[in-house]
Amino acid sequence: MAKILLVDLQSVPEVINVSDNVNDLTVETTIQFHQLDIDQKMEYCLHLFVYDIHGTVDVPVVLANWDESSVISVSKDRNDDFLGKAVVMLKADKPEVIIKTPLSLHLGKLNRERSYFTRKLEVFATVAPVVGRASKWSRPFETQIAY
Repeated sequence: MAKILLVDLQSVPEVINVSDNVNDLTVETTIQFHQLDIDQKMEYCLHLFVYDIHGTVDVPVVLANWDESSVISVSKDRNDDFLGKAVVMLKADKPEVIIKTPLSLHLGKLNRERSYFTRKLEVFATVAPVVGRASKWSRPFETQIAY
């Protein structure tokens, strides 16, 4: 079983100009592997989800499905803004790895329904093993109701 030791957002600009097209950031993730993972050369898929947090952090519900994993946020007060994600495939071949993942985000794009003075960026990281649970929603179906 893998253990995420650290998730660190780096290269965050001190000032974000409204309507900036792209901001280049880096997420550094440190992952520790169990000896059984290393012996089996277990494969994992690391998912990084970047949010702008408004108030209390939304509760993340992970739908693990290997490289298609997703997160649904359950809001406690104000919905957090999802800004982007990255997916990295990795193999357990040593006790600890540090993964630097570049991300290009549109941090200057604002939701017109809110007032902004700052961005509180946080990254939610999750690893899905090649052997484990898989989950997926169906596509939405719509039907008519007759009275």
